[in-house]
Amino acid sequence: MFKVLVVDDDEELVSAVSELLERNGYEAVTAFSGNEAVEKYISSPDIHVALVDLVMPMMDGFTLIDKLKEINKNIDVIIITGQGTVPTAVEAIKRGAKDFIIKPYDKEILLNKLELLRNTHQLQNKVSKLKDIISDKFGFDSIITRSPLMKKVFEKGASAAKSDANVFIVGDTGTGKGLLAKAIHINSERKEHPFVSINCGSIPKELLESELFGHKKGSFTGAISDKIGLFASAGKGTVFLDEIGEMSKDLQVRILNVLEDHKIRPVGETREVEVNARVLAATNRSIKELKDKYLREDLFYRLAVIVIELPGLKDRKEDIPLLAQHFIQKFNEKYKKNINGLTSDALELLSNYEFPGNIRELENLLEGIVAISSDKKSNINIKDINSNLLWKDENESTHSILKLDKIEKQTLKHALRESKGNKSLAAKLLGISRDTLYRKMKQFGF
Repeated sequence: MFKVLVVDDDEELVSAVSELLERNGYEAVTAFSGNEAVEKYISSPDIHVALVDLVMPMMDGFTLIDKLKEINKNIDVIIITGQGTVPTAVEAIKRGAKDFIIKPYDKEILLNKLELLRNTHQLQNKVSKLKDIISDKFGFDSIITRSPLMKKVFEKGASAAKSDANVFIVGDTGTGKGLLAKAIHINSERKEHPFVSINCGSIPKELLESELFGHKKGSFTGAISDKIGLFASAGKGTVFLDEIGEMSKDLQVRILNVLEDHKIRPVGETREVEVNARVLAATNRSIKELKDKYLREDLFYRLAVIVIELPGLKDRKEDIPLLAQHFIQKFNEKYKKNINGLTSDALELLSNYEFPGNIRELENLLEGIVAISSDKKSNINIKDINSNLLWKDENESTHSILKLDKIEKQTLKHALRESKGNKSLAAKLLGISRDTLYRKMKQFGF
């Protein structure tokens, strides 16, 4: 219920306004002096709006506004006054009032003003809930992982979010560079401002400059109106330059100038415009390859104040069961299915697969399986996996790789059992070094 605090020393007016509000779906809280209004608000802080008489004994309306704003600067106040002069209105707005109404008040005007504030509050609540959902989704603490490598990534990402430094994210395609960039933004002081992302490799080079910096009408063929670029539209937010290594060296100079001077010049424009966005960048190339061939060295060092390297899925296989279950639940909801999970042999197959496409490949694989599965299907089996894997070895089926891994695992288990857990003896029985034994034990989860 939308609560309205009605404050006036005129008891008849308070009674009439309260009845009007309650007939129209509001909850009225009444007070007959400034001091009583402050007490009522302290005891009921969920009041949304205060209707305040300007002229009251002991404490006038202006002073009451100040008191209420001290308790909660976001409370909305409407002044009700018989002194409807321009200076009165100006002073009320200066004190933080949203609006004012002149006595004798018009019922429709009052209800319209309250309805507008109620709609605004409802919209703000929806936005706030959406922000909470986004923060939960992209909060580093909420990301489930067993991988020590990923925990280090999240720790570094959380530290980067607290700073305003440029960040360079390095990782293979499909490792989640965009999600990490968004998490850094959502957890930073810039989270109230836009996060704008662009894949520098997906836009023709001749159009990329316009996308980043904007252009003036008529500056080139097809420029039929002025365009605001991403740096300007981000405001005080974050610009994420994905696959920056695909950007031309000439345009890299422009990016370098932005980082140094915090100014841009739209295509066809003569004047410069100040910008205040933070820059995050990412690449799927190695740092050495990037520096040697694709990126200007001076730009690299400008961007790489903080460098975060994302491991591939093959280096964090302990997360495959968690990720797989997450994706199955996600696509159950999307496609109205009721799949419980993976059979043990299907999970073992995924755990032994190298995933050249990383998390994105796993997600796409499971979406494809869930999407076409029958409504009665309860688990994803090894046949489902084999039928949908895209990156199969031409000379050896994935199933045969699984069989080979099973043999290795069983042999290793037998040697450890025969040696009663003595690692040196087990390695000797298998004809391998202790280092190889430990690597195999880690691979198979022993």
